[in-house]
Amino acid sequence: MYYLLFIGAALLGAILALFWLKDRLRSPRLARVVYSELVARLALVGAALFILGLLLILSELFGMSSM
Repeated sequence: MYYLLFIGAALLGAILALFWLKDRLRSPRLARVVYSELVARLALVGAALFILGLLLILSELFGMSSM
């Protein structure tokens, strides 16, 4: 269950790093990539994986999976 949380966090961190790199390098090509639909969809997937991993960890902590 922890891997979903870490994969989601890594994906969101990579997207944030792309935004930082875009501002640092001031590259128009990188700006087009960062603002593309693919990166937006990857951000949604990363957020969904992060939330799913967090919910699974919380359910394991509160003993809901032992039923």
